[in-house]
Amino acid sequence: MSTAEHLNEEQFTAATFSGRHAMVLAGAGTGKTRTIIARASYLIEQGVHPSKIQVLTFTKKAANEIVERVKSKLPESTALNLRGSTFHSWCNQLIVRYPNLFGASAYTVIDQDDQLSIMKMVCGELQGNFNELRIKPQKLIDLYSFARNTRSNLTGAIEKLLFKDRTDKETEYEISVQKPHIEAILKAYQQKKGSSKYLDYDDLLLAVATQLQSNPEAREILSGDLEHLLVDEMQDTNPLQWELLKPFSDICHLYCVGDDAQSIYSFRGADFRNI
Repeated sequence: MSTAEHLNEEQFTAATFSGRHAMVLAGAGTGKTRTIIARASYLIEQGVHPSKIQVLTFTKKAANEIVERVKSKLPESTALNLRGSTFHSWCNQLIVRYPNLFGASAYTVIDQDDQLSIMKMVCGELQGNFNELRIKPQKLIDLYSFARNTRSNLTGAIEKLLFKDRTDKETEYEISVQKPHIEAILKAYQQKKGSSKYLDYDDLLLAVATQLQSNPEAREILSGDLEHLLVDEMQDTNPLQWELLKPFSDICHLYCVGDDAQSIYSFRGADFRNI
């Protein structure tokens, strides 16, 4: 069996797991990616159709590498329809496939340059608020995204991102002064996105996560579309990504691989406690 090739006993046990859900913990250099590749190969060898398997990771390059390495382990065309994506691209694919289901049928996805252009426009329109801040438009975008990805309130996001978790009286005062201006700008930015029917990358995750949590029809449809969800580098997921993943424990087999001592994306809200 090709799955067994080049695997040690622990990797083989993880790759051939037969239960419903698994969280595979392993340290640096122990072959976590090799294990998730072996897992996908094993599932296909066991008769799971490749199109029913979705691999998620954090870069397009990593996703493509995993898919190509699975294909190289199996007979030609066996894994042709295996899917590997980043979280954002996968949610975009789901929205394109089921636009009415996720309430985004007439929306346009905008990139980071578009986001910055819209924010600069809003800052110009709310110059009175903007001039009271010593914050660049890009930092406001970062703050907006951080709050959404960490599912934190604006005060907490400002404290974390702008004041590095300081909690002294001077910091509290500075936050109380800045927050109303920041709040006004971010609300206007959100409204401008909505009126223009734009979705940013975070909106993609929110749209899918919200529907999966609240809409049984969405969960039922995806349960017919997906049997196994394989997540690499689980320690780097943030609270919003966990909101997206959690409903899949009722939809399909959830298989996550990670190292809780190796998180590198705390600056964007990654939370190893998701493990």
